[in-house]
Amino acid sequence: MSDRIYRFAEFELRSAEGELRAGDSSVRLQEKPLRLLMVLLENPQRLVTREQLRERMWDSDTFVDYELGINVGVKKVRDALGDSAEKPRFIQTIAKKGYRFLLPVAVTDPNGIPSAVSAPQTFPTPPGTDTGRPIASSGSRPFLRWPWMFAALAAGVLAVLGLWLFQIQRKPHQPTQIHSVAVLPLRNLSPDSGQDYFADGITEELITDLAQSLPLRVISRTSVMRYKQTNEPINQIARELGVEAIVEGAVARSGERVTVTIQLINATEDRHLWAQRYDRDLKDLLGMEAELSQEIARQVGGTIRAQHIINTAKSRPIDPRVYELCLLGRFHWNKRTAADLIKSAAYYQQAIDRDPEYAPAYAGLANAYALMPSYGSVDVRDSYVKAAVAARHALALDDTLAEAHATLGLIALNWAPDWLRAEPELRRALELNPSYATAHHWFAFHLIQSERRSEALAEMEAAHQLDPLSAIINADHGELLYSARLYPEARRKLRQAIELEPNFGQPHQTLALIELETGDKADAVKEARAALALDPNNPASMGRAGYVLAACGQTADAAKLLATLNDMVRRGSAYPIYPALIDMGLRQRNEALEMLHEPWKSRDAFPMPFGKQPKLSIIWPR
Repeated sequence: MSDRIYRFAEFELRSAEGELRAGDSSVRLQEKPLRLLMVLLENPQRLVTREQLRERMWDSDTFVDYELGINVGVKKVRDALGDSAEKPRFIQTIAKKGYRFLLPVAVTDPNGIPSAVSAPQTFPTPPGTDTGRPIASSGSRPFLRWPWMFAALAAGVLAVLGLWLFQIQRKPHQPTQIHSVAVLPLRNLSPDSGQDYFADGITEELITDLAQSLPLRVISRTSVMRYKQTNEPINQIARELGVEAIVEGAVARSGERVTVTIQLINATEDRHLWAQRYDRDLKDLLGMEAELSQEIARQVGGTIRAQHIINTAKSRPIDPRVYELCLLGRFHWNKRTAADLIKSAAYYQQAIDRDPEYAPAYAGLANAYALMPSYGSVDVRDSYVKAAVAARHALALDDTLAEAHATLGLIALNWAPDWLRAEPELRRALELNPSYATAHHWFAFHLIQSERRSEALAEMEAAHQLDPLSAIINADHGELLYSARLYPEARRKLRQAIELEPNFGQPHQTLALIELETGDKADAVKEARAALALDPNNPASMGRAGYVLAACGQTADAAKLLATLNDMVRRGSAYPIYPALIDMGLRQRNEALEMLHEPWKSRDAFPMPFGKQPKLSIIWPR
């Protein structure tokens, strides 16, 4: 075998050693499957026939069941790569012909110099292979019979070739401009399968860095994480996410060392742009992330002339345990359940206890506390006060943290009646990170409650473009459309949210309200009960479902929900708007008004982080 190195995705095949590697790990592969893989790697994205594989895998005087041998070899290679025939990521079966390796392959010598074999090898065409032109039979010699036809054809081909060469020399090839990119979940190749949170965390850090450094659309974490276990081809994923470039790779952690392999692919042209491997000590992980982000920015910026540079100040040495605790905090925050948000806050607090000067830990803690009121029975006042304190501390250490600004905007949105504090914070978050889908999402709610409907819908559409597969964004998009009385459009978004996350209760809440307003009481009750079944302890589910049930005559069940919500309001774990909704459904107008005025009776009932009282609304961001 020649002394060449073949790199694709997170794998590396060294021909001299006959070894396939993934990060620091050797992937066991026997001689024949290894030869088969090498033939495919020498001819990336080209059909390799079964006859061509047979010629490379066995000598002419070897007598074996070639068909069975090739089938077994392909299966072993797929098993080694984690591939499948049904949803191929690497090797595609071409029925009755052969196989095609789907990804581009970088070929270098041991010194890293690109090799001449990056172009496909040429095989003799086997008899009967469909080449796109008729095959002459052995008894026919058409070019000797009609020499003038051959001459005319040759002259035509030369003329076309000459014109093509002239055009190439006159106007060089312009690569497709890249305006959008998605970072697919980095695969966990660590010996410990429990390190998934580590790979997910580095994926999210990379997304954030690129979103802050490049003037293009970077798809958010929620949408890309849906491809964590997929074998879909890169070009199909790019079409589904609406992007032109894909970043993919893998992470392997062993003790205090971490290896990251990354490649950048132009999905529009199906062309490999760049690949690299990073091997660092865990304490230098932030520096490696900054370097990695800078290199990807340069590669993409070669097309669009990016003007932003990654802030390398983040590359200060950090206690590996602090970084790991923050990754665990973000891992649980992304699950968006009451129990996981409590775990998230605990991990961030542990990180702060170890390193009180690490600003991202405070920003994460603020995010966890800010979302708790939307997902569980917690003291609303206490959660928002803690969130505000943590966010301000984060910004005192690092004023460039978009997440902390967005959290302060959310707090102001939910608690301040004049909205003047919400908009500057949310706008600042978007200045720092224009691809921050959550900030667009929350800003849309500020705008709709400020009666700036068209601006609100535009912001929510921006959030959807950045995070198209997010169930919460689709659900809240439907909610804004409902508030604008655009019922058919709202239904479509809400159904998309349910399709993305069948166990998500919120879209059923809004569908119940839509069906009630459009006169279908049976469907309204059905959706209300679905929301309660999926999210039984959520005050929003209880309030909205109770209102619908009361309006549809099911007053006994509505009264039970009202009693529970009144108790939650007394304990400070629910907004008064929700029991007031049920009172209105029960036609208890005086009781509803009394509940809505409750916060104003005492300045201490719901003291606000900014010293103000909340604007009450039926819709709330989360």
